[in-house]
Amino acid sequence: MRLEDAILKIADYGEVGRNVKKGVGVLAGGLMDIAFPFLIPTQDVIEGPKSSARVAEILKRNGSKKTLIITDKTLHELGILDTMLKGMDDAGFPYAIYDGVEPNPSIENVEAAFAMYQKEGCDSLVGFGGGSSMDACKAVSCRVAKPEQTIKEMGRLMGYFPISFSLANSRVPYIVAVPTTAGTGAESTVAAVISDHAADKKYTVTDISMRPRTVFLDASLATGLPPRVTAVTAIDAVSHCVEGYISYGHNPRGDEWAVKGVRLVKDNIEAVMADGKDLVARQNLCTAAYCGGQSLNMETTGYIHPFCHKIGAKYGLVHGRCIGAVMPIILEDYGDVVAPRLSKLAVAAGIADPNASQSEQAKQFIQWVRDFDAKYGIDPYIPEIRDEDLDEIADSIMVEIFVYPNKKVYTRDEIKHLLKVIRGDYANA
Repeated sequence: MRLEDAILKIADYGEVGRNVKKGVGVLAGGLMDIAFPFLIPTQDVIEGPKSSARVAEILKRNGSKKTLIITDKTLHELGILDTMLKGMDDAGFPYAIYDGVEPNPSIENVEAAFAMYQKEGCDSLVGFGGGSSMDACKAVSCRVAKPEQTIKEMGRLMGYFPISFSLANSRVPYIVAVPTTAGTGAESTVAAVISDHAADKKYTVTDISMRPRTVFLDASLATGLPPRVTAVTAIDAVSHCVEGYISYGHNPRGDEWAVKGVRLVKDNIEAVMADGKDLVARQNLCTAAYCGGQSLNMETTGYIHPFCHKIGAKYGLVHGRCIGAVMPIILEDYGDVVAPRLSKLAVAAGIADPNASQSEQAKQFIQWVRDFDAKYGIDPYIPEIRDEDLDEIADSIMVEIFVYPNKKVYTRDEIKHLLKVIRGDYANA
């Protein structure tokens, strides 16, 4: 029997499966709390407009002779890299550019960038762009460290969530992350999600060593983001904070990051949407995204992301758009199971009335997400979901969620029902 099949049997076996899942979740959360401060490499964070001009300085200081910049064609053609490239040129620091990263980066993207890294004789990596560029960059670092292993092999636990420390060695190149969106938090996490388009799958490769060593939070790079991109990345940042906070894996350090991240989005999104060049508000959103990544590192995720991973991969949808639709539906369905924690987050972030009941505070948070979606043009449903795909999507979700310390466990039929809710089947009921 395949491991995937065994997990599906456990996960779909009523209360027994639910209790097994709860035990796995509690254990995972406890281990995360204990292990994170000691195992995860420290990260230098350099903040401020135009700070990306210093990337060459940091690379040279850490012994690099030539770097590969991994980005997408649009950012390259629009000149968004210019501040960083001018800093490299002024410093006489050699670089090559791979600009083929696509949304939901593919195995082909990773292999092409890895080939260029080898051909150009690079010894460091710079991920420049959104979450796709970050993830592609981190996956390339894995290929550099373990060239004998493919991405599929690295995603060896059901192709989703391996926990491995095998890459913790000197062969991992120095990684610099320069995010240009404020949402994914990929610049701070220890995982990369890579798409296998032929199989409609996403492989999550996880290792502590792929975490970027230095992060530049340069708000000036995001001033030209379209309002819709700003909105979907901001709600993605919120989801990273929320999922860990309400899980069995929550812990004091992760909670601090989560509260800070949600509050920063709540306090700054309106200003940025009104004026995309507001550098103070932009910088705060950059920090919020980083907070979300830190929360994911320490507290992991729940059902929201497995739903979005599979739906996004299956239909080629923007991740943040999926998050905006899925998050309030899942949070509402969780109900009283997460109300004590969700209400606490809502009050701490300044979203809910501190004098209301826990149940009402949780509802106020969910309504805030729905109002966010409506105000900034994020679709509340995903009508692309097809009936013939429901079983496949549900099974994928059940496999991915197995190691996450979420407080509610769904059967296959419950997941299929939620997929129909997410599709909008009951919107007018």
